[in-house]
Amino acid sequence: MSEKGRAEGMRFKTLKAAGGEGLAVRLGAYMAMEDMVEKSQKKITRIPAVQKVPAADGKRLHAFTALPSSSVTILGPRRIPPVKAPVGNSDNYVQIFTSNGFQALRNPDYINAIQTLKPDVAIPLADINYGQERTPQAKSIRRMCERTEEWMSELHASVDLDELRSSNTSIFAPTLPAPYPMQWEYLNHLSDDIIDILSGLAIYDVDILPDLVNYPALTPLARLSVDSPATPHDVLRQIALGIDIFILPFINATSDAGVAMTFTFPSPTGPPNNSDAAGVTSLLPLGTDLTAPGNTTSLAPLVDSCTCYTCAHHHRAYLHHLLNAREMLAWTLLQIHNHHTVAAFFAAIRASLASATFEDDRRAFQRGYESEFPAGMGTRPRARGYHFKSEGGDEKNEKRNKPAWGRLDGGKEEKVVVVEDKLRAGGMETPLAPDANADAADLVREGFAEMDINKAQAG
Repeated sequence: MSEKGRAEGMRFKTLKAAGGEGLAVRLGAYMAMEDMVEKSQKKITRIPAVQKVPAADGKRLHAFTALPSSSVTILGPRRIPPVKAPVGNSDNYVQIFTSNGFQALRNPDYINAIQTLKPDVAIPLADINYGQERTPQAKSIRRMCERTEEWMSELHASVDLDELRSSNTSIFAPTLPAPYPMQWEYLNHLSDDIIDILSGLAIYDVDILPDLVNYPALTPLARLSVDSPATPHDVLRQIALGIDIFILPFINATSDAGVAMTFTFPSPTGPPNNSDAAGVTSLLPLGTDLTAPGNTTSLAPLVDSCTCYTCAHHHRAYLHHLLNAREMLAWTLLQIHNHHTVAAFFAAIRASLASATFEDDRRAFQRGYESEFPAGMGTRPRARGYHFKSEGGDEKNEKRNKPAWGRLDGGKEEKVVVVEDKLRAGGMETPLAPDANADAADLVREGFAEMDINKAQAG
């Protein structure tokens, strides 16, 4: 067997150990450590609920989330995509966004969480500053590589190899979003010193993949993309580069937009049936917007050949009505269909790889489909989650949730305008603002939150 074939076989064994056999068990869930940090953790004597939930096999993350053992759990420090932190990381911690605001996550605490929660796949800490508007300077990139290397060494020193293997937790070392000449020493460190605890690589920038051929010890490792693809075209490109496992936020985004996925892999064969009047063949859409007026009375399924629950039991007009009524069932049914479409997409990719026709099928898909999903004109479901609040804060950013009620002309409420005019004219008293250390009794004596009613009416 050639070296390349042996490496591919080792990668398959790693994936099989992490995910088992069959189609369904290849599905899983990515979870962020910042979602599990509670306010009680400020008190050292109190343990977060996720770390003390009983589990017969010791896999507390599975037990806490009620996921079946066949589903793969992936634990990372931050969400995908993460919220930009107001300050950078330091030599001892990274900034994470919890339900109580930004906090510091230290490497020893994160290592302890990995050992306690026992996820199927754990992504160690990496010094990555998200949301940068400009390319970081060489000094910052060098510091990023040095810090990540130190944290990986600390993880290596803290982990007992026998316990790691018995826990069935696979460590996926992060490769950094930095040019190869800046992180080759870090990759050398992984290949020479840390390789015994590694089962895979977490790729933060897929452009580094061609350079990994310089590290034979890293070649057999499974590769998880944290450089999240936005479309099926991006998925196929990353597979061509060597990615094995994906995290796909675009499924949720597409469903929220009211778009039903319509693509198949390989692209439909036979004579083209999407030609315009001039005989020019147009590209097939990746999805269809169910809020479009044409779906108002359509009794057709979302996709004619689809066998998912949504297409088997409901039609486009029903989904169109649910989306216009903003019923949560609309997005639930869309998620069922879109997840089914993506699962069939990956099943076809595996069959294409097995038959050695992947490159031809990928090019045919690229020629047959549009490059982006349709935008979707429907109203998104109401955004819920504390992390949305930190993404606004200025006049340029619109609110994620628009007010349900307001003036038809878009102006301010009349009462608000009248009060503001009286305040500017001095016709009303401005309520006193309390001091942070003021006593409640003193505030009452000084007339806190009171105003002269007679003066207000006279104004």
